[in-house]
Amino acid sequence: MRVIEASRPSELANACADEMVSCFGATRARIVEGDRIGHEVGVANDDVVGWAVSLRLSPPDEPSVKLEVTLAASEDVAIVRQQLLDLIGVVRRQWIRLRQLEREQQDARSDELTGLANRRALAEFLDGAWQTALHTGRPLSVMLVDLDHFKAVNDTHGHPAGDDVLRLAASAFQSQLRPGDRVCRWGGDEFLIVLPGCAAHSAGAIADRLREAFASQRRARGTTMTIGIADLDAMPPGEMVSSRLISAADDALLAAKRAGRNRTELAPACRETG
Repeated sequence: MRVIEASRPSELANACADEMVSCFGATRARIVEGDRIGHEVGVANDDVVGWAVSLRLSPPDEPSVKLEVTLAASEDVAIVRQQLLDLIGVVRRQWIRLRQLEREQQDARSDELTGLANRRALAEFLDGAWQTALHTGRPLSVMLVDLDHFKAVNDTHGHPAGDDVLRLAASAFQSQLRPGDRVCRWGGDEFLIVLPGCAAHSAGAIADRLREAFASQRRARGTTMTIGIADLDAMPPGEMVSSRLISAADDALLAAKRAGRNRTELAPACRETG
């Protein structure tokens, strides 16, 4: 059956409604998500006597997604109902399998501790943002963030406390960054942030708000953030590749650490063009 070829639960549900009309002879079939009709095929004729059935497609632990089917009265109700129940059983098993695949794909692209993107997912996002910036002329910045004195938290309070600081940092990123920005755990206590459409000086203002929001939390346990920022203006001639942008931000981060930590530093070329 074609519904088994779906790659997402929503696609599976829509294909199931299509199957009702094309193979089961229903006059109309539709997918109802809560109170909203998500997909509808066929036409119900009020002049024709018929009967309707509503069956839930989604598992009990997910929001309700129902299949509503209208059939002509000439259909044998008992036979069709059994066919529908058999189909629902197949759909439910496929639905659960697709959800499991989605979770596995998400796990492969996210950091288990913080829930942020991992390096692989962020690298793919940066490559796309990089190409967009080059073709449109829009600015693009990256930040490298290091948590100051993080090792002291682990040594003094234990690794569970350190894990909590990392999760607090992730929460700060999510609350302070713009909807189109993307952040990943780059490794250990370092994070990489990509800010499409944002030049270095605007990114610097965001970074300062971020540092203040994080350090003001008691859960930070005295840790602070040091941040290095680079945008396309920091790119040397002939080295216009996304990895070089990260290297420029890393250089700025090292300069910020040498200057005393708990501060934001822009790559030199970014300062010159500000």
